[in-house]
Amino acid sequence: MANLKYRVLLIVALFAASAWALFPRTVVERVKRNGVFVYDTVKRVPLKRGLDLQGGMHLTLEVDESKQAVANKSEALDRALKVVRQRIDEFGVSEPVVQKAGDERIIVELPGLDDPQRAQEVVQNQAFLEFQITDKTQALEKVMSRFDDIAKQQGLAVGTDQKVLGDSAKPTTVTSLLTQKTDTAKKDSTKADTAKAAATTGGDSASKTPAATGGLFSTNVQPGQLPGQYIVPDKAYPAIERALALPAIQAAMPPGKVMRWGVDSLGTATEKFRTLYVLDARPIITGEVLTDARPSTDPVEGNVVQFTLNNEGARRFKTETGKHVKDNMAIVLDQRVVTAPVLNSAIGRNGQITLGGGTLQAAQDLALVLRAGALPVPLKVAEVRQIGASLGQDSINKGVLALGVAVALIIVIMIGYYKFAGVLAVVALIMYLVYTLAMLAGFHAVLTLPGLAGFVLSIGIAVDANVLIFERIREELDHGKSVRLSIDEGFRHALSAIIDTSATTILSGMVLYQYGTGPVRGFAVTLVAGLVASLFTAIFVTRTFFLLWLDRSRGTQTLSI
Repeated sequence: MANLKYRVLLIVALFAASAWALFPRTVVERVKRNGVFVYDTVKRVPLKRGLDLQGGMHLTLEVDESKQAVANKSEALDRALKVVRQRIDEFGVSEPVVQKAGDERIIVELPGLDDPQRAQEVVQNQAFLEFQITDKTQALEKVMSRFDDIAKQQGLAVGTDQKVLGDSAKPTTVTSLLTQKTDTAKKDSTKADTAKAAATTGGDSASKTPAATGGLFSTNVQPGQLPGQYIVPDKAYPAIERALALPAIQAAMPPGKVMRWGVDSLGTATEKFRTLYVLDARPIITGEVLTDARPSTDPVEGNVVQFTLNNEGARRFKTETGKHVKDNMAIVLDQRVVTAPVLNSAIGRNGQITLGGGTLQAAQDLALVLRAGALPVPLKVAEVRQIGASLGQDSINKGVLALGVAVALIIVIMIGYYKFAGVLAVVALIMYLVYTLAMLAGFHAVLTLPGLAGFVLSIGIAVDANVLIFERIREELDHGKSVRLSIDEGFRHALSAIIDTSATTILSGMVLYQYGTGPVRGFAVTLVAGLVASLFTAIFVTRTFFLLWLDRSRGTQTLSI
């Protein structure tokens, strides 16, 4: 009796948990918007429909040639397609469509997506990872005066939106800009007023523009706390960024050094600063030797990404980091310095990237793109739009009708043919439906037509297991055995056949999931979830119902089967 009690409790508990998992409800989520954490109330839908049933988000990607020319776009897109597909598959969206359109575009269609902006970032992030040692030779200071001269010749200064080249009729330098302000002031007021205006606004000007005697770099680039790190006022960032892109500046760069901006910013709400790093041009290793990356939360460092290198990368990494103990190693992602920790010892196969206060979602996205690898070429989003259901409402209605008719026929046949035992099987079948849908919700599965086909197929398999058991029980009853013994023998003899059939089908589904993509994976997930639920309901739940009936009837009457 105690065993029966635990059986019933387990079934009820699983049913209650499944019903809760399928119940739509509103939840409060903590999200970061415009740099500030806010709380949003959103409605959670346990099971979302796929592109064919409800449509979704459509992205058109093209090669971004604004930074570099690409000779063979078609070949580059072929390689980028594999990376994008892997990122989307790991992004957690079920039933996505990722395909090449012509020789110049990649089409991405994502159903049931809550955060389109995040999807765009994951797709576009190039994810080229480098590990580089920061400069400790003060190489920038040695060429700063040369940089200043070049910037002055090119007319670059703080506050200039565009560079002005060699036109003496126009203000081209910091001095010219200041002169222009002075001339304007003369036209609007007297000399005394001008002096007064200079006294009131000149302080601001002095803080916003370099002094007439100072250059763009020497005035705005100040050493930071780390070797090779420099601090730049946010207002000077556009001018210095343009200056660093000039061929003359590139030619004057210290040999073997490169300059990279940091991803973080410093300062207060009223005044912000950017970080600029001077790094050894030769990276210790790149992300090509990375084999795995996982998000994690460290009590001290916050959210981090832990990575693992292959054998060759681990050997090189350990050798190189051993040469630079006590130096700062910059972790550079897409030519931006994520962090630059001190190397306290040589690092081998495993390491981690500290996000410096980044969210766990940012860590998850970074780990995702690192695992998928770097894009071979930069991509840009050419088109974003919402698309409707590809099947059409008529086809959807017919599909739902077919599902309803199939389930109704199964119920009628089971009850009509197996009578009381059929009723028990139908009750178990209802539980099977709830268990299966709850598992699909747990996998964040999206219902599509192939998925529904797998679902209907698994319903047939679930009923088939009951049919096997009931036929065995009938045979035992025909041999003159008691009802209790017939039920026990029926389940025992049918068990091996049910497990053999389900196990082989589950293995097939696992192979489909491992090597398939998109709809094939959706079909595999639905099929495997349905088979697991079928095994539980056919073997455990239905037998529990029989045991309950035997316990109440004391096994005296005839079983209607």
